Amino acid sequence: MSVNLQDYFKLGLDSTNNAGEQPGLINTIRTPADTSSASLNRVTFKVPKIGMLTADSHFNIRFVGDAGVPNQNLNLITGALGCVKRMRILMGNKILTDIERPSLHSIPHLYSRNTLTQLSDYHKHFIGCNYKLKTFMSDGTNHLENFNTISAADGGQIEQTQSNITDSLSPTYALPLRMLGADFLNAASMPVFLLQNQEMIIELEFSSDARDYSFIPNGTIAAGQCAVDLPNIELVSTHIQIPDEVEQQQIASLRSKPAQYPLVDTYLVKAVLPVGADTVSQTQLYRINAQNRELHKLLMVFKPLDGTANAMFANQRSLAPGDENIQMKINGLNFFERPITNSSIIYQVFKDYLDGISMKLPVETTTGTKFIKDDMITSATFTEPIAQEHFVGFDFKNGNSGIFGAGTIMKSAMEIEYSRTPEDSGITLSGARDVFFYVSVSKMLSIGNNVINVSF
Repeated sequence: MSVNLQDYFKLGLDSTNNAGEQPGLINTIRTPADTSSASLNRVTFKVPKIGMLTADSHFNIRFVGDAGVPNQNLNLITGALGCVKRMRILMGNKILTDIERPSLHSIPHLYSRNTLTQLSDYHKHFIGCNYKLKTFMSDGTNHLENFNTISAADGGQIEQTQSNITDSLSPTYALPLRMLGADFLNAASMPVFLLQNQEMIIELEFSSDARDYSFIPNGTIAAGQCAVDLPNIELVSTHIQIPDEVEQQQIASLRSKPAQYPLVDTYLVKAVLPVGADTVSQTQLYRINAQNRELHKLLMVFKPLDGTANAMFANQRSLAPGDENIQMKINGLNFFERPITNSSIIYQVFKDYLDGISMKLPVETTTGTKFIKDDMITSATFTEPIAQEHFVGFDFKNGNSGIFGAGTIMKSAMEIEYSRTPEDSGITLSGARDVFFYVSVSKMLSIGNNVINVSF
């Protein structure tokens, strides 16, 4: 059970920073699960302590399901990433990162740094996403490309063009660590060789509800119709090999001074947006306690309630709540001079969150205001994506380079005053939501002589 590694890896050092003075070859190590629990739907891995762990490391997974379901498919937006409910990394029994629903945090980054064509041509072979559109020049409407894993036919029917994800012919998927909450590996490879007698453990917990990540074209999916094949999951880690003399020199230096690995960690804070009423304004005040932490970014995701499902996107969605009015208090002061209400300004603020890159999705998919529904042309047979991927993000970096010193130090709880006015013409925007706040803060990993500390 494996993916085509020759296609997956960038054999070279272009995907990592310099590992040392004289970096060597990249080793690829396949590691089976250390522990596995079917009742908890969870597996753990011990990472090999060799060289520098790179961002190309990934997990190989497959799915199992009911034999009587002939056409089960992964959602088109995140593919197999959506099956991961929680990911934790422990370094010497200290929690380095702990993030729930990492796929929802990855969507804006996936669809801003890649075009739909790049995602369909490359990432679909590894994570299973395949949301590629074509535009009809006659009326400007969007439809699914005919060569997708599924395609939209006339009359609203969905046609599947690949085998069921749970049968023997289905592919093996590769879930990169950098898309599961360890995106700090993109900035610098991790010196796992310094751990000595300590262990680096990765814990993956998977969703027990198949509606979170899969769907059945033209049918209804049940919660237990698909699951991850736990016994056959494996970690495929890539390590930059360092000369032995350099490793010994670095390990010896730990006796006098610990090695430091700064990173930006992301964790989840959960809240709720209650059900609203058509054309009636609704205001919620959210408080996030992040005192004494250096805040870099904040992402708001409006996730559908558990148990709901959607053709094509499953539950990998952030539903547009209607016209918005947003104000924040950071360290007791208003973050904006006046509340932001214009959709174009909210778009620009979110673009700053994405480092100046916008999401490569149609405007009907990323917004759900009255303007979009009344004035944009949408196809009557392809309404599933409308208002399904609406995110709100904020950037708190101060312009400095690096990690520590580049964010905003929080001296009090931040307050987010969020108002919405839904209009349920054509699509319901007034429903209740789970509001997920993904908070990105600075962290410091210190590796001493068999001593590990993690601090903010």
